[in-house]
Amino acid sequence: MPSGQTHKSHFTIDFTRKSKFLFFGRSEAISELPENIIDRLYRRVMEPIAVILAQYRWITPNRISFAGFLVGGVCASMCILTLPLWTAGILFALGDILDYLDGDVARRQATVSNEGAIFDAVLDRYTDFLVIGALTYLNAVLLDRYTDFLIGRLAFLTPGIALLIGLAALLGSMLTPYVRAKTEAEGKKSCATIGDRGMRNRILVVGLLLGQPVWTLAAIAVVSNFSATHRLANALRKEPQ
Repeated sequence: MPSGQTHKSHFTIDFTRKSKFLFFGRSEAISELPENIIDRLYRRVMEPIAVILAQYRWITPNRISFAGFLVGGVCASMCILTLPLWTAGILFALGDILDYLDGDVARRQATVSNEGAIFDAVLDRYTDFLVIGALTYLNAVLLDRYTDFLIGRLAFLTPGIALLIGLAALLGSMLTPYVRAKTEAEGKKSCATIGDRGMRNRILVVGLLLGQPVWTLAAIAVVSNFSATHRLANALRKEPQ
């Protein structure tokens, strides 16, 4: 069953949660700093809920993961294209909460497994693709830069540039977890990074709630590609003999 997301950082400002993923039969956590106030708040709210939900065996971690995907991926991306962006921000935040919750329930039910971790990770990638893809289409096709909030002064924002920003955000979001997975598959330790999914999700929530699709994608593009490069550089280091 899914075991929650992995969000970690070596940086002074820590946007992390503890790793419980099992990668290729191993459960080696990436080193992390103590949880910050946001993570403590999430955990304080989620743990009592997980205790209650874990009592009902029909509420499984996989079902919670899938519900998070439907709410934070499918519904949020549809709202991006049809409704005010703050509605998508609320739905995406709810999906992220469910993504926290699935791992807590799995631990309470003692159902943590490799299969659940894989299922959860794949749904995360689909969610990233749907939400970032919807924002990219919104920026490149639907937005009128002369009338939309804080878009009017972005004279440089042509559909082509908006598309490139979105593709860069999508590429970085996919590469960051891929570099980690490939590094660990080769038997090497990956590293924590500031642009993990926890940070990217918070950028998305804040950006959607503020109605800032362009700057949201730009921030994700910068942070995620920095993180992918950071993890790649760490993976290419020769380990001491």
